[in-house]
Amino acid sequence: MAEFKVQLRLPNQIQQGDIIEVKLKIQHPSTTGLTLVEDAPNPFQRFRRAEPAQFLREVQVFYGDEQISLFEMNSAASDDPLMAFKLRADKQAPLRVVVTNHLRETQEATAPVQFS
Repeated sequence: MAEFKVQLRLPNQIQQGDIIEVKLKIQHPSTTGLTLVEDAPNPFQRFRRAEPAQFLREVQVFYGDEQISLFEMNSAASDDPLMAFKLRADKQAPLRVVVTNHLRETQEATAPVQFS
């Protein structure tokens, strides 16, 4: 399988109470592994498995010790997806993102939410 990495980016300047945009870059392929069979004898045999499927299953977001979000993914997500979400920065705590693929392999990224 290709390399699986997660990168997390926060704004440089954060004030307490700000609503910030968190950006997440995930390096992971996404494919069903199916190919179209042009001369299939019936509609149920139009696709065949050409390679193993590869896709992300879930993205969990933790702010401090609390899970604040869960994104459930499937093979319809693009290769190397970019995600962004809003967060109210109400405390100085680590922001941790845990990404799990269909093989239950995980990668995570952490960034501190610090007020300037």
